[in-house]
Amino acid sequence: MFPIRTVPSGAASQCFTLIRSLTVGSVRAAKKAEQLESEASAAEEDVPVTFVDDDAESAEDREARLGAIRNKSRLLPQHRNMLHDTLPYEESQSWIHETVKYKRMMLGRYGLEGSRVDPRICFPTKKEVYEKAEYERVAFPFSLKQMMDANAAARKAKKAAVEAREVEIARKLEKLDQWTADLNARMEKKEAEARAAKERKDRLVEEVRRHFGFKVDPRDERFQEMLTQKEREDRKKVKEAKRKEKEEKMMEKLQKKTAELEADIEVPNEQRK
Repeated sequence: MFPIRTVPSGAASQCFTLIRSLTVGSVRAAKKAEQLESEASAAEEDVPVTFVDDDAESAEDREARLGAIRNKSRLLPQHRNMLHDTLPYEESQSWIHETVKYKRMMLGRYGLEGSRVDPRICFPTKKEVYEKAEYERVAFPFSLKQMMDANAAARKAKKAAVEAREVEIARKLEKLDQWTADLNARMEKKEAEARAAKERKDRLVEEVRRHFGFKVDPRDERFQEMLTQKEREDRKKVKEAKRKEKEEKMMEKLQKKTAELEADIEVPNEQRK
């Protein structure tokens, strides 16, 4: 008898696991292959098979079919026609396509043969000619010569106004120094009057205080009454002084005028002698 060789339990379990995994993998691969074959056969059965009889198909139909197959742009027919510089629509699709403006546009873009539009549509009708002439008569009532004359007169008047404005500005610039001096004089006069008024006010207040002989609150009624009275008297004095100054000026003017008249009278008398 041959001796029996024992195998360790760990190695046996590893061998058993490896054999089992190989068996399961082969079974799954077989099932996957069967599934793929069934799907492929089903897809072949679903795809319709079209047979085209070249002899029975006309040339136009064949060209249309091939053109549809070759058209991979997915553009609409009218857009594809425009891309190939052909008329977008074979027939009118809207009322706009029947308008004169649209037909003139197609004629100008695609020409006589491409647009299939009667070129006489580009010429105005008698009604349009009459309306255009009437519009021009109302909108432009003057002739070209009249408009040119009016334009020349307007330019001449504008030039004259500019020159007059420049002369006026130059004349005013010449007086600028005098105006500046007058302005400064008026400002100095106002400042002097303001200072004089303040000095007069201070003087009147001091006079009122001297009148009472003791310090009085300016807000006191007696002080205010006396101050008002002093101001009234001061205004009368100022008014009287102005009146006298005016009278003196009038007298000087009268005397000067009298002297001029006497001189004018003496000159003719000397000439007569």
